Amino acid sequence: MVVEVIFFLVTILLYIGFEIGVFVFFKNLKGNKAKTEHHVMPWISMPTIGKAMVIILCSIMLVFFYWLYNYSILGPEPGELYNLEIVLVGLGFALTMITSLGMIRN
Repeated sequence: MVVEVIFFLVTILLYIGFEIGVFVFFKNLKGNKAKTEHHVMPWISMPTIGKAMVIILCSIMLVFFYWLYNYSILGPEPGELYNLEIVLVGLGFALTMITSLGMIRN
């Protein structure tokens, strides 16, 4: 029980650090845009294959998470709704999709 609480607190701290890092990255990205004239490509001007790859990546991650939740050894026991491992995997997938979609914003 104590190990799970410590693991949960470490996960929360890593998540907060990740969010701060993403915020600092995007804040510096705006400053670098003015200096280097490099811009993040907006969704509207992205090539069709790039759009398809982003959508397919998110779809594959969702299907993989569904498979992990229902059919793998990480899935919860029959009486449980969730377990810690599947929550952490889902959190990792969600953060990956949010940051990948956040990079192509407009």
